[in-house]
Amino acid sequence: MKKEARPPRIFWSIRMRAACGGKHISGAEGIFGEKDVEKALFAYAKRAFSHSKGQPDSVILKAERLCSPPLSITALPISTVETKNQKEARQKAVEFLMTAGVSRRAATSALKIIGEGSLKGAAILEAKEGTRLDHESDKGIRASMLGITKRAEGELLASLEEMGINEDHKKKRVRDALVIASKVAACPQVLAEICISDDPDYTTGYVAGAAIGYVRLPGIKKNGGGEGGRVFFVQGNYQKGKKSKLTEYLQKTPVIVGKISPLNDIITFHEGKTEKSKRAKARLDLKPGSKKIIGKNN
Repeated sequence: MKKEARPPRIFWSIRMRAACGGKHISGAEGIFGEKDVEKALFAYAKRAFSHSKGQPDSVILKAERLCSPPLSITALPISTVETKNQKEARQKAVEFLMTAGVSRRAATSALKIIGEGSLKGAAILEAKEGTRLDHESDKGIRASMLGITKRAEGELLASLEEMGINEDHKKKRVRDALVIASKVAACPQVLAEICISDDPDYTTGYVAGAAIGYVRLPGIKKNGGGEGGRVFFVQGNYQKGKKSKLTEYLQKTPVIVGKISPLNDIITFHEGKTEKSKRAKARLDLKPGSKKIIGKNN
């Protein structure tokens, strides 16, 4: 007797944006199976009303059924680089970006853009010259349509506990940022990115890319500072506008993290000396953790 084909699994993309007086307060998104949609909507609504930036006067929840299953990728390997102050953290950020193929000029330009704090999405810079390629009036490009499987999330949260990140809100921040960074890094045209949160009470930023992994940089901004933003560094041709293949991928191609990479060491820089923490077992290996999804220079 011939077995009946199993029906395809249904996925939904769920997104939340909360604002007050037109100013962004919080956001979240994920890709979920049909059975988890209601629970996810409730969790996101609760999150919208419990942010450190205050209460919103506008909350938008959007649930969108996907036409096809999301592409599955492996998360970037996580490293943490501890420095003695903000200046040194930013210097290390530039050095890691240069390792990924970004010029010093472009990395410095990115920090300047982030310091202005006017982005709603990510600015896109040419990796060598540092020229801004997106429309500045658009306030940046958002990476969207992304998520993480339950199994991968469980493995990630356990790994973060091992790394010493055991507060729930910090683990969620790392999870959300890692998912974004991993999707972005899976595009060959993107060499790297840098992100600093605009939340006043969160001072850890990161740099990420296929060549360097996901590198956390605690203390990259001062506590209480409201500046922040995200910048993607690209190579090759970039077609501006909604028809750009890069923009199409970042905004509309569903991608889900299905596998977690091993943890790397915590690296401490003090007075020019480098020390590796024993809290993590793997070494700092700066190798890509994501598969490539779209063709080069698209």
